Amino acid sequence: MVVVEVSALDPAVGARRIGDVLTAALERREPFAAVLTMPEGRPRKLAGAGERVRLIRTLQPGLRDRCAGLAFVVSAEAQQAHAKVIRAGAKLWGCPTTATHDPAAALAWARQQLAAPAPRTEEER
Repeated sequence: MVVVEVSALDPAVGARRIGDVLTAALERREPFAAVLTMPEGRPRKLAGAGERVRLIRTLQPGLRDRCAGLAFVVSAEAQQAHAKVIRAGAKLWGCPTTATHDPAAALAWARQQLAAPAPRTEEER
């Protein structure tokens, strides 16, 4: 289980931290699930979106093979503002995703995802 708390960080710094942690988890080459606590506050467009898109594209193949799920802890306001992106989470990241304002619910969901039978990786096919 990977837990990343970036709620107190600048959004760009938080995105890099999440990228670093997910990269390290993928390098272990073991199945994992992650709970990512995102910044609070009013949702807004953020500079550096292109960098984040490139990061996601880089991580996506590994997440597809190794990640049982990503649970994002975000405010209800942010969930509403970013509903379209949240609905596309699994396609975007390459693994199951969920978003909730409740850290305990996010952790429970991630544990459930990790306990479920994992699909075979590209290497195992």
